Amino acid sequence: MFRLALRTLPVFAVIIGFATFLAAYMNFSGVRSAYLDLIRSRMAMVAEEVGGDISAALALGIGLGEQATLPRLLALQASTDPRMKSIDVVAEDGAVLFSSDPARVGVPDEAGADPGTFRYQQRIVNDFEVPLGAVVMRLDRTAMDAEIEGLRMEILWGAVPAALGAILAGCLACLGLLTHLHRRARHSAEGRTGDDPISRAAAEINGLGPEARA
Repeated sequence: MFRLALRTLPVFAVIIGFATFLAAYMNFSGVRSAYLDLIRSRMAMVAEEVGGDISAALALGIGLGEQATLPRLLALQASTDPRMKSIDVVAEDGAVLFSSDPARVGVPDEAGADPGTFRYQQRIVNDFEVPLGAVVMRLDRTAMDAEIEGLRMEILWGAVPAALGAILAGCLACLGLLTHLHRRARHSAEGRTGDDPISRAAAEINGLGPEARA
């Protein structure tokens, strides 16, 4: 029984630990996806608001490059999120017309030039569906990665005591099951020994007095 428990319980503990950490990883993956979806939804909402204001001005005959109130609007929207690097209004040729970061005005917007940026882009079209440019939002990927890493560590530190508790409870349950099976096997073996004809005859002879055995 003791040897069987030594061989069985470590394997059982490894299986429970692996299952617990796999569940924690799946939980982290779900949380990470939900976090990124939330970021994209927030960026889409802000870009839609900016695009709506631009479309309203276009409907009044104000060209995209003539909308002088855009810098203040972009700066106001960018100030609501500390991760925001800039909100740009980009012409169709890629030049930045307006931006919440004045240093970006007039420079070409290149998606591959800043690998540490999480980008979202929404096209700007006129009433005839002719593309005029885009609203480009740039978030600091380093800050996002730090927040995701924080979520990962929280889930990991929550999974460790859960895994230890599950391993302990599982090992105790397995030990109880092994003890129960061992007890039943021993009782069954003792019952079979008592039903053996030779054993019954020996018991009957032992039950007779010395005179009868003589």
